[in-house]
Amino acid sequence: MTPRFLLPVALTVCLVLTVSPCRGAETQLHVKGSDTIGGALGPALGEAYEAANPGVEVTWDSLGSGTAFVGLFDGSADLGAASRSVRENELAEAKRLGLELKEYVLGYDGIAVLVHPSNGVLALSFDQLSSIFSGRVSNWKAFGGPDLAIRRISRPEYSGTHGFFKEKVLRGGDKTSELEFAPDTEFLEHSEEIVARVAAEPGAISYLGMGWIRPGVRAVPVVSGRGEAVLPSPETVRRGTYPIYRPLLLYSRGEPQGEVRRFLSFLLAGDGQRLVAQYDFTPSDVPSTVSRSAVPRAGGGGDLEVLRVRFPSGGARLDAAARSVLDVLVEKLAGGGWSAEIVGHGDSEGSSVATERVALARARAVSEYLDRRGVGESVRRVEGHAAAEPVATNETVEGRALNRRVDIRLLPAS
Repeated sequence: MTPRFLLPVALTVCLVLTVSPCRGAETQLHVKGSDTIGGALGPALGEAYEAANPGVEVTWDSLGSGTAFVGLFDGSADLGAASRSVRENELAEAKRLGLELKEYVLGYDGIAVLVHPSNGVLALSFDQLSSIFSGRVSNWKAFGGPDLAIRRISRPEYSGTHGFFKEKVLRGGDKTSELEFAPDTEFLEHSEEIVARVAAEPGAISYLGMGWIRPGVRAVPVVSGRGEAVLPSPETVRRGTYPIYRPLLLYSRGEPQGEVRRFLSFLLAGDGQRLVAQYDFTPSDVPSTVSRSAVPRAGGGGDLEVLRVRFPSGGARLDAAARSVLDVLVEKLAGGGWSAEIVGHGDSEGSSVATERVALARARAVSEYLDRRGVGESVRRVEGHAAAEPVATNETVEGRALNRRVDIRLLPAS
């Protein structure tokens, strides 16, 4: 898989990786970061690599995505594992240290909303989940459940899962929102603690990567922008129908070398990706923030292939999953015979002028990425529209999220 360059810097530095001799092994590899990745999948990946490579030992420290970057910066980790993208302050720290971070997509994960099996609530929307975790609603009977106090449980602030859920669900993708978890929320460090607590508390609710769904807890269907109640599964993440999903990311300091490079190649292909699927995640060759569809071509002549990239509210930054799929588009355009039209779309929030401006910025972000990858000459047109062409209702948070998109239309080169 081709890595995405996050922070090119002019300064050439010598990167010292933490591959070192250790007792019982000729070489040791250290991975730090996400509990979602490192809880079960990470050790399984490490054991599989050790079995295929005698003399190598892989260790995983899984205390949250924030520790991935701490480990990369202080040299104690060869790879960082994160369930969120690198933050601006972390990029700034990398630049200060003279480091170049590279990002890779290991797979994709749906975030499951977990309750006690006795809780009969049928489904929850983004708005309802936000009202629960912010503390605006505190009894399950408001959602058709039992007359029981809601017990909110969350991962701690340094967790990537916490950050993703707060941005995507609690705040509904609104980057101007300052909404926080309710003061009575219980923050637990480890995912297995959360599973045990939800299984023991009839009124409990929490959220975890879908790989943590266990007997004793129940995943609640989440209402999508199209009004469907969808359960998290590798298949619903693969199809893009489950609305709470994120890429699982790996980071390296500069171009990985030696055993680190070989380990990374193992993780991103073949046996590594089969293990990703075995542990109920979606492999990295099936991205979920970009959907493909076919629409009738004006004037007839068959269907027109469309790639659809979605963005957060007010945002025009391409995430790792979008860049991953755009890399596939780059290969297609580089092969010749195709051109692309890039059209940004917005939702109904804000004035039409402001929405159109943001939609154009998103389209330009895609165009600029293609240009940096050397296929900019294949782009015929770049436009931005307001909310004139919705693909879902603008009356719900989920529907507006579906409408914030860039459509990339593939056309035969003229």
